[in-house]
Amino acid sequence: MAIQTIVLKTLQVYEEDGIYKEKYIDTEKYPAMLTNYSLKVGQDRGLIKGSLLADIMHLQKLQDVEDNPDQAAEAMERLDTTECLKVIFLACAGLKKGFPYSFDEFAERYHEDTETIIETYAELISDLAQKDTNQFAKALENSTKKKPKKGNRNHQKSKSKR
Repeated sequence: MAIQTIVLKTLQVYEEDGIYKEKYIDTEKYPAMLTNYSLKVGQDRGLIKGSLLADIMHLQKLQDVEDNPDQAAEAMERLDTTECLKVIFLACAGLKKGFPYSFDEFAERYHEDTETIIETYAELISDLAQKDTNQFAKALENSTKKKPKKGNRNHQKSKSKR
């Protein structure tokens, strides 16, 4: 599992000889890695919904681009760069308590192209799945098992006492 490096910087637009130009100032580097705390922060703040399991499955379709280009193209269409940015933000904010930026401030300072955003997102998600494959498989199995309803058992007992 690799810790990613995320570079945040301020975009400054200025005019020179009647032409607008851009430059970046105030560059900062932050470590990024998805952790359980990152996921909790994401759910608490409403930035992610449910689990990232569906995203992992979509990424696997992207990896199979040579075997099935149609499936990979469909998976690529479903990727939303804003959702990718949320995950990258959480990887920074969840790894470093006291991360100084809100999601909006992060998005304003993260100036990577779409390809880099998707690659970083894919690496973060893949690393999360590979972190401990046995625990991941166990969690997946447990989440898909049907659980007995506790309320039904107690409900039947209370009916029999009446």
